[in-house]
Amino acid sequence: MSDFKDIVDTEGLSDDEVARLRRVHELLVEAGPPPDLPPALESPVEPTEAEIIPFPHLPKRRWALVAVLAATLVLIAFGGGFLTGHGHARQRSFATQHVVSMQGRGAVAFLKIGGADDAGNWPMELQVSGLPQQKNGRAYYELWLSRNGKPVAPCGTFRVNQRNTTVRLSVPYKFSRFDGWVVTVQGPGRHEPGPVVMTT
Repeated sequence: MSDFKDIVDTEGLSDDEVARLRRVHELLVEAGPPPDLPPALESPVEPTEAEIIPFPHLPKRRWALVAVLAATLVLIAFGGGFLTGHGHARQRSFATQHVVSMQGRGAVAFLKIGGADDAGNWPMELQVSGLPQQKNGRAYYELWLSRNGKPVAPCGTFRVNQRNTTVRLSVPYKFSRFDGWVVTVQGPGRHEPGPVVMTT
């Protein structure tokens, strides 16, 4: 067995701490090494069905209490999330004055248009469902005011990352100069209108 000074670094310790460590060392030396593992314990033994003790179940009354408590926690979490989300939606909402519906191959959209502000900006909210997700990270969709089904005035760009997407946009145009709306798909580096995928 190694000497106490060889295995314990006593630098920075008080005399009391060194004395306690020395006493523990002496007790370990006195106890000696642990006995060898008996051969019977060297390989694990699979328990039989009779040896398996089932997990103790709670009494029926306690299960009912746990179920009620869990349901209450779920309702609190759901209610808190609903109120938070509803509060944010109310904060960000605007008074819808007109709704325009749009269609495309496998896709539908509703464009909600609010009242113009003092500067002549019209707030809009586009809710679109069914447009394919862009595989290219630089591709996007663009909303346009149109004449005779052709895009004329850009109204904002957006990407979709799930089946349903909602985006906020704003435009300064007078709508009387146009006769509809279209959505185009835009590739990377493309500035002119791309192919039309949705129309009013």
